[in-house]
Amino acid sequence: MDFMNGKYSNKSLPLIDVSRFVLFLPGVPLVNEFIGSETLPYIRRKPYAPTSLPFLLWLVILLLPLIASAQSDQHYTMFMYNKLLYNPAYTGSRDVTSVNADYRDQWNNIDGAPKTANISIDAPVGSYMKTFRKVAVGFSLTNETLGVENNTTFKAYYAYRIKFNQFILSLGLSGGGDLYSANYSKLHIYQPNDPNFAANVSNNFLPNFGAGAYCYDDKSYISLSAPNMLQDAYDKKNDNVNNNIARQTRGIYMGGGHVFTLNETFKLLPQILIRYASEDAYTLPVNCDFNISAIFMDRFLLGATYRTDKSFEGIVHIQATERLNVGYAYDYVISALNGYTGGTHEIVLGYDIVKDNSKFQTPRFIKKF
Repeated sequence: MDFMNGKYSNKSLPLIDVSRFVLFLPGVPLVNEFIGSETLPYIRRKPYAPTSLPFLLWLVILLLPLIASAQSDQHYTMFMYNKLLYNPAYTGSRDVTSVNADYRDQWNNIDGAPKTANISIDAPVGSYMKTFRKVAVGFSLTNETLGVENNTTFKAYYAYRIKFNQFILSLGLSGGGDLYSANYSKLHIYQPNDPNFAANVSNNFLPNFGAGAYCYDDKSYISLSAPNMLQDAYDKKNDNVNNNIARQTRGIYMGGGHVFTLNETFKLLPQILIRYASEDAYTLPVNCDFNISAIFMDRFLLGATYRTDKSFEGIVHIQATERLNVGYAYDYVISALNGYTGGTHEIVLGYDIVKDNSKFQTPRFIKKF
């Protein structure tokens, strides 16, 4: 599988509604593929891309921590396994039909903490006999529960790829929406007459769209995207009562990575993912994932991540067969939540539908078994 494809955790609480989360967690202080080729031996792509990105593109990656500043709406610890979820330009970049599933149990042992399940599929369009397919499409379905809230997100993806001499540039768009519900009757409201909680919310539809760019070669990638461009209120009861506290947040994702081949059996893969998010009324602190992963024999990956919102993560990934891969991640919180949670567990499962075994032969993809 492609270790450069990935995910991070689910929606962070501040992006939904901190005030409401405190209501159903009384007493808890709220301090609150890789790219698509040699990256991961688990990535599968034809050997048409050269070896390095232009110097100016890498300069942008080095400056990302300086120009970014916040946290975004949807994160996964194993962000390297399915970048489709935060960048539509990633669609089809692995040149195979990829099906990925993810389940995340965040802040285990805390009642009402987020739980997220996701499934996605993406593929290039056209005959697999072509050496390069410019157009790719995809689809994802995500469900998240958080306390009394339930949100189902569905998105369609489109990407157009341009092949240059030394790299490939993919430009992508996504469109879809959220079906948001909230059962306020389960809450103990501090102010019983608060009109914002007077009636439950049932399947409010919030349309949205996103855009992104993804630039990659056999060993490196750079990613820039805004998966949700609109900022609508989750809780719209009528024209006179509109809970503007809980709103969609426009997030910007920036990231990059590079595979270093140390010998025939060992590779080193550093990656970074930066999330910036702001809403009309506030800006969230910048959030970064700094990951370093070791790849052994193009089959096993062990990774460690430091997240600037005060947590450490460990990742284990196995390429079980040519087409099947599975991964597990554990998040250890070092903030004030540490005494209340048993950590966060995340599982990913991926399956690639490959009609041309030559796609297994570049360094970023798994080799033939």
